[in-house]
Amino acid sequence: MLRQAADAGINLFDTAPTYGRSEYFLGQALESRVDCHIATKVPVPKAEDGDRLRGAKLQEAVENSLNRSHEALQRATLDIVQIHNATLEVINQGEMTEALQKAQKQGKVRLLGASVYTEAEAMAVIETGCFDTLQVAYSLFDQRMARRVFPAAQKAGLAIIVRSALLKGVLTARAQWLPDDLSELRERAEKARDVLAGGSWQDLPDIALRFCLSHPQVLTVLVGVRDAQEMKSALAASKAGPLPENLRSKATALAMDNERLLNPSYWPVA
Repeated sequence: MLRQAADAGINLFDTAPTYGRSEYFLGQALESRVDCHIATKVPVPKAEDGDRLRGAKLQEAVENSLNRSHEALQRATLDIVQIHNATLEVINQGEMTEALQKAQKQGKVRLLGASVYTEAEAMAVIETGCFDTLQVAYSLFDQRMARRVFPAAQKAGLAIIVRSALLKGVLTARAQWLPDDLSELRERAEKARDVLAGGSWQDLPDIALRFCLSHPQVLTVLVGVRDAQEMKSALAASKAGPLPENLRSKATALAMDNERLLNPSYWPVA
């Protein structure tokens, strides 16, 4: 599937050391594909007691993480390395950024990025002036980053990488089986289905992806697929292009602001 995706024109693959053997499989599948770029991550290193590492120990931990990524991905230079879940404290403290800048100067890393959750974190990343990419959640329902973060990133020259375009399956037929605690999300998904997809659950994911791709400041949208059919659907959505203006205005009206509903970490665990 990875090779099929590359042959179909997908040229950016997002991974991380914490995603099991993901880096290894990408290295096996795409090692010879110079037309494909891989964005990996480095976790914020912590000691056994849970405290963040500092100084020489942090530098060593970052270097070790990068070396493992180099080996697994079979790449002399890592295309993009992102700080994984970069908190405001980590960004403002600066040592992680400095460790990655050192690797960049050594030619081990081409571009630096950060993956964040909140607007405050995103703005802090932009304001450092040290990063090339910014990965954020963005979807039909969660449009918060488009207000301040997207324009600020564009002004600073950062590329926006969007994740969670389907909001963990909420913008698919699976919304029908959301628990009562998330009934507001279920009802909003039903409304999106009716307003944007002509009442079709099958078409809703394509509309949701096209909505994200419609934003001029979004460089790429990350999509997780389980099989060839889901990949085919995602490719078809991309090929269909941005939503027409009449649907885009309706889509914008579906935005929500409730952090408890938009951040899956707050959702009930079955």
